[in-house]
Amino acid sequence: MEIGEKLKQCRSQKQLTQADVAEKLHVSRKTVSGWETGRSYPDIKMLVKLATLFDISLDVLLNNEKALDHYEKQDQLGKIQHGFSSGPIGQPLCF
Repeated sequence: MEIGEKLKQCRSQKQLTQADVAEKLHVSRKTVSGWETGRSYPDIKMLVKLATLFDISLDVLLNNEKALDHYEKQDQLGKIQHGFSSGPIGQPLCF
């Protein structure tokens, strides 16, 4: 199941509207809609808030190959943009 589908399912189970979720997380309803349709992904801080709101673990929320690939790519982009690099075998240089 894609992350957007999981978000929509969790929201429905909690009997919340997109507007309700948006208000609780201080984002727009359009943002929540984008997450649910897969047009965009929540950032890591928002994922923590979503997991808390829906009372599920991040593991359950992200247990999807496509979602994990997205966040891994974002992590790599962030390291490149911030001047971090990996050592041999993908080990971080900084601890």
